[in-house]
Amino acid sequence: MGEDSKRTDAEMKGGEFEGSRLFAVSIMVLTAVIWMSLDIYLPALPVLQEEFAVSAGYLNLTLTIGIVTTAVGTLVGGPFSDKYGRKPVFALGALLSVIFTFLCTFAGGVEFLIVVRGIAGLGNGIILTVTTAMIKDSFSGTMFKNIMTVLQSAAIAGPMVAPALGSFIISHFTWHWLFIFIAAVSVLPSIPVLIHRETWPKEVRMSESTLAAITDTLNTAKDKPFALFAGMMAVLTIPMWAYLAVCSYVYFNDFGVTNLQYSIFYALGAGVSCIAPFIYMMITKISSTGRACEVCFALILLSGIMLPTLGCRTPVLFLLSTIPFIIAEGMIRALGMVVLLEQYSHVAGAASAMVNFILNIVGTVGASLATLDWSSYTTGLAVICIGCTAASVLLWIVIVKQGIMKKRLFGKTGKGEAGA
Repeated sequence: MGEDSKRTDAEMKGGEFEGSRLFAVSIMVLTAVIWMSLDIYLPALPVLQEEFAVSAGYLNLTLTIGIVTTAVGTLVGGPFSDKYGRKPVFALGALLSVIFTFLCTFAGGVEFLIVVRGIAGLGNGIILTVTTAMIKDSFSGTMFKNIMTVLQSAAIAGPMVAPALGSFIISHFTWHWLFIFIAAVSVLPSIPVLIHRETWPKEVRMSESTLAAITDTLNTAKDKPFALFAGMMAVLTIPMWAYLAVCSYVYFNDFGVTNLQYSIFYALGAGVSCIAPFIYMMITKISSTGRACEVCFALILLSGIMLPTLGCRTPVLFLLSTIPFIIAEGMIRALGMVVLLEQYSHVAGAASAMVNFILNIVGTVGASLATLDWSSYTTGLAVICIGCTAASVLLWIVIVKQGIMKKRLFGKTGKGEAGA
């Protein structure tokens, strides 16, 4: 508790500087760019496959390795920043991300691309978790909730617009420019973050060893309230990951849409995903955070019903059938980050690291589930939606019955609050 008091005092000093709009906006832009970098080069895969003369499965390692190392980066970046401060760890992540993303342009074979993409992913993960912790260090209350909501909207927007942007670049330039673009646009928003005042001062940093800092992160995952709520949050994001993995196959193969039509449908979905966190804010203004969680369950179940009954008929109905779970995913991302980082503010770096790690790992599971041998991808998405609704509701029942984080979820003090 003494650490919390010191941290509050540190936040009050220079609070106006730490609350600068440029700082917050820079982190939002950088977050969108980092998420965009994961799959902006997907439209270039056929070109790379032909140029490198490798199988599609082998080439896909450039994507999966990047996702895995991003997850690892989020896991280590948080505790290291709790130990050494946010700025030096952020600087390391930014350096790895920019340099090794740019080095992708020199790839003459898939092995080199796998290695440099992997190291760049490590830097990306460090950036994501450290900047999230910096936001928690710098803002509190309603301001923190508002900024975290917009931040999660940026995280959603990045991967949603990446394929369309990648297609535009690859149609006008060579594939090398995809990586040049990401490296270049990463630099500008990094500068305000680097020159910003350190948000985690020495007096509140961990005094234990670096190993203890990493152990602190792992212990966060062992904490029952954290594990249950983060697990529920992750399960609710699975339908969105599944959709991203197969939506192009559904639109092109099942409905035979043109490239222009596909871009329009994709853009509409991206637009909905970006406003979803703000829907969460609206709900919590008139009700509780817990009720917003329950709205997410209902939305995903609605998609599970609509997809096999309506979504298989036309591309427009397919899009309409996916909108409920797109909204739910955007809401739960913002909601979950706000709840968990407020509850674990004394170890914001560790909490941010573990949440981002869990979401990345579960994301790969979601993408894998979507590409199983379903009778149709639309049917597969429906089954995933219904299954995720059932799993998340079971976790929610445990959370409510045990009074976990009851004060934050329903505005009441519960027995789980002390241990949360």
